[in-house]
Amino acid sequence: MNIEAIILAAGRGTRMKSDLPKVMHNVAGKPMIAWIIEALTPVCDVLNVVTGHGRGIVEEYIGKNFPDVKFSFQAVQNGTGGAVRAAIPNVSGNIDSVLICAGDTPLVKTETFEGAKKFFVESGSDLVIVSTILDDAGSYGRIERTENGDVAGIVEFLDADEKQRGIREINSGIYLVNKRFLIEAIYKLKDNNAKREYYLTDIVKIAVNMHKKVTAYVEKDSFSISGINDQEQLKEVEKVLLNR
Repeated sequence: MNIEAIILAAGRGTRMKSDLPKVMHNVAGKPMIAWIIEALTPVCDVLNVVTGHGRGIVEEYIGKNFPDVKFSFQAVQNGTGGAVRAAIPNVSGNIDSVLICAGDTPLVKTETFEGAKKFFVESGSDLVIVSTILDDAGSYGRIERTENGDVAGIVEFLDADEKQRGIREINSGIYLVNKRFLIEAIYKLKDNNAKREYYLTDIVKIAVNMHKKVTAYVEKDSFSISGINDQEQLKEVEKVLLNR
């Protein structure tokens, strides 16, 4: 199985209080994007970084340090689905599957990607979501499952009822998808929401409606798939990386 990783690195990260592209903030000696590229390299055949805000800075750094990585450009900040849509025309022809992850999760481990890949193959899934279980799921999107354990959908916190908010399994934002299905689904996304954005999570609903097999691979180390949204979280993650 040939896998191409699409790394979403186009955002500014306004809560970081800096003009520097979010993924270029240093953590334990190097930009957070570097940690993710290093974790993905043993698992994926091709790495495709979607740039946007401050693309010159991001592409210059990656080009010097990871010359085999290629780039796609998200000209308009129109959501995670929009970022993947920008990358799809650039995906290599010999690729079977696409691994999608955010560029702001420097704690993520190669073992997580390897586990998801193995689960993807063994379960015969068209779409695998990496999930995790939290005691307090906060405002994360909840994973709804069918009686046989497959994924029925992702419910965003604001749209969830009381019962759904009681679900402790949440979406990490990491996906492993059959390429053919992804190409079909990504152009079915609609931006009819308050933000006028294309949400990548909507491909789950599309997959279920198309009777595709959608499953979730549960990562036990919840903190390892945490994203960074502000300077305080950056400091917390740096402590963990230095301890490693």
